[in-house]
Formats: sequence, C-alpha cells, structure tokens
Amino acid sequence: MEQLYTIPVNEAFEKGQEDASRGCPFCRLYRRLELNELDLILGASMMEPDVRKKTNEKGFCPDHYSKMMKRGKRLPLSLILQSHLAEVDGMLKKPGITPALAGADSAKKLKALSEDCYVCERIEANFSKMIETAAILWETDPDFKYKCSSQPYFCLPHFSRYLSAAKAQMKGKTFAEFYKSVYKKEEKVLEDLQDKIDRFAKSFDYRYAKEPWDDAKRAIEDTMPILNGTDCTDDE
Repeated sequence: MEQLYTIPVNEAFEKGQEDASRGCPFCRLYRRLELNELDLILGASMMEPDVRKKTNEKGFCPDHYSKMMKRGKRLPLSLILQSHLAEVDGMLKKPGITPALAGADSAKKLKALSEDCYVCERIEANFSKMIETAAILWETDPDFKYKCSSQPYFCLPHFSRYLSAAKAQMKGKTFAEFYKSVYKKEEKVLEDLQDKIDRFAKSFDYRYAKEPWDDAKRAIEDTMPILNGTDCTDDE
C-alpha cells in the first residue's frame, strides 16, 4: 500500500468524520483529483510534449471541456484546442482510399474519440488505487474502521466500487464483517431518504396539507448526490 494514497484517503475520511455536511468521502477524493488535473492541464502540464501528445489524441469529455471553460483560462485552452483540432483533421484524412472506406474509418475513429477523455483517464488511474487503499486500510487499521463507520454516507456508485475493492482484497469472513459494518450506515441513510421523499410527495396532496414536512423540503436535493455520486462541490 503506497503512502501516496494512504494520506489523502485518511484525510478525506477524517473530514467526513468531523463534519457530516462533507458527504461521501470518495466523492471528495474524486473532486480533489479532478481539480488537480484541471489545474495541471491548463497550467504547467499544457506545454509538456508528452502530455500535449496525449491530449491531442484523446481530447476531453463534454463535462471536462465545460469545466475547463469555466476556469477562465482561455489562452491555454485555445492552444490545447488548436493542436487537438489539427490532430483530428490528420486522423480523418486518408488519401488513396475510397470514400466509402474512408467514411467507415472516420466513423470508427470519431466514435472512439467521443468515448475518450484525458482528464477522466488520469483521474481514474489514481482514484481506483484510492478505493483499493480504503479497503486495505479498513482491514489493517483499527482507527480507519471507526473513521469509515463515522462517515455521513457513501454515494451508491462509490459504495458499489468500495464493495468490489473490498471483496477482491478480503477473505470471506473479513469481507462479511466489512459489509455488515458499511451496510448498516448505508441502510439507515436510504431509509431516511425514503421517508423524506414519501413526505415530500405527500405535501402535494391536499389531504396531508397540515402535516409538517420540515427537512423533507430538500428531499430531492438530498437524494440525488447519494444516488448518482454528484456530491463533488467541495473545492478544498
């Protein structure tokens, strides 16, 4: 287990332990990685030949194009786009072959390009190791077990990945203990969300007009981050 991943994983779980509003610790780790990559690609890394070669070939997903634009660094982004467009143009030009074959080849390459993203790939390379590290820490560090059980919740996409990483790492009895521990908290969170959503839906029915609904006012906003892992608003 690399110290490189142990430190940020522990820090993310400690913040969730201290403040319930922090949400899913894995969303927090993902967001931190994403911010770092966006800073790098629009900063020091932009002019590195090996990095530029990869961004030219892979491009970026719509989400990361949008996030790069919002950062306001228009000159570095324009230079990235300039060389990427040249790469795409060269990729699609196939002199000497028939239009039908060229068109089929272009369609294949464009499809592959639309499914690729330099930033996503960089994030995933580190994020997968962080999830694996969290599984190892749960098994080897008693303090981390407590940190884990003290989290507000895990979003379902990251909860699924955490379970898979733990299953690959742990033996049957240990994994059963792990699952029982993490599911206990997740089950309570999902039950609370169900209650909020039920009360929110009832608030539109005149028969329940006088019933208090208080925290149910944010039922939808509270549910979405847990269902789809969008709890990434922490710009630490």
